Amino acid sequence: MTKNVLSALFNAARGLLRSVGALLVLAVLYAALIVAAVVFVTTREASLFQIAVTAAAAAAVPVLFFLAASACAAYAVGESRAFGVLGRALRGFLKVLIVSIPVVALAVGTVWGLNKLESRVKHDPREEASAEFPGHTQTDEAGEEAPPPKPPVRWAYVFYSALRLFLLGVLLPLVAIHLWIVAVRDGLKASLLRVHRTLARAVSARSVFTYAVGMIVFALLPYFLIIKRTPSNTGWLELSFLSTRLFVSFALTLFGFVTTMTALARDGRDGETASMPAPQPAPAPRVEQTATVAS
Repeated sequence: MTKNVLSALFNAARGLLRSVGALLVLAVLYAALIVAAVVFVTTREASLFQIAVTAAAAAAVPVLFFLAASACAAYAVGESRAFGVLGRALRGFLKVLIVSIPVVALAVGTVWGLNKLESRVKHDPREEASAEFPGHTQTDEAGEEAPPPKPPVRWAYVFYSALRLFLLGVLLPLVAIHLWIVAVRDGLKASLLRVHRTLARAVSARSVFTYAVGMIVFALLPYFLIIKRTPSNTGWLELSFLSTRLFVSFALTLFGFVTTMTALARDGRDGETASMPAPQPAPAPRVEQTATVAS
């Protein structure tokens, strides 16, 4: 399975590099989404104009998000022309939005439930401080000061963090990606009728492994590039390093996500083709033989 997954990702990446027009359309949509999100977060509501800009950005963010998701799904299902990707993205926008509503509702419910669970397993800062800095100094047999005991591992909180990462970072995004692919490729009616197959394919071992490998490119590497600071003595050089890291993170996020979605779409199509019964050959025409009766 590992060899097949890596081969699928490599072929998807090579095909995306060859589709320059489609990649440019996806990059423009993704950049517009980031700009709208930054404008929404950074604009202050001090004047009527700023309130209007904030409201416009708040409305543009979900529209651009689902339009970019529809465009990625359109490329993943086989559309490689620039205008073809854009046109199919516009036609599939409403389908992607409709199939995403249950996923968004599940995400909201999951966050609410995880917040309730966190209040039960979250550690008490006072207990942690008392464990790291005890009130009295402990000494060993030689009369020297002994190091403070290490705080115990809170396995309940470790399990909570792993569960949160799996549900919000792996399971729900995988379900959403597969629903987008089926909705754009086969239509809204087919995606609703075959939702059980889509969910089963989303949680399959090959799908999870493909997503995990792609997540290294479109999530982990950009995260470390953004949070890592490159020290420099001059301001312009540090600004250049920051701009380069942001651009590389942008490229890795877009390229890795589209490549992963393309590999998932091709694996899903191959799985459906393999599960379909093989066509039976048509029976040979029967040749009627005429018997001659000897008189």
